[in-house]
Amino acid sequence: MSSTTESVGIVAGKTAAYGGGATAFVSGLTLSEVGVIVGIVVAVLGLLLGQFWSWRRDRREQREMDVRLSHDIGTGWDKL
Repeated sequence: MSSTTESVGIVAGKTAAYGGGATAFVSGLTLSEVGVIVGIVVAVLGLLLGQFWSWRRDRREQREMDVRLSHDIGTGWDKL
């Protein structure tokens, strides 16, 4: 029972410390700084998601090409 009580206290203390640190950081930013940070996050997410969707499209087109070639030429076309 004692270790459970101690762990609850430790978790509550860590949560309060992290919450206080985050609040201090956010409250020190101006509106324009927040806008810059949000813009950077949106740009990075856009870049990563664009790369992901491009990779998926490439895989899809490769599968389509493999099926078309096996239909047109027959099986074993990739060993030519």
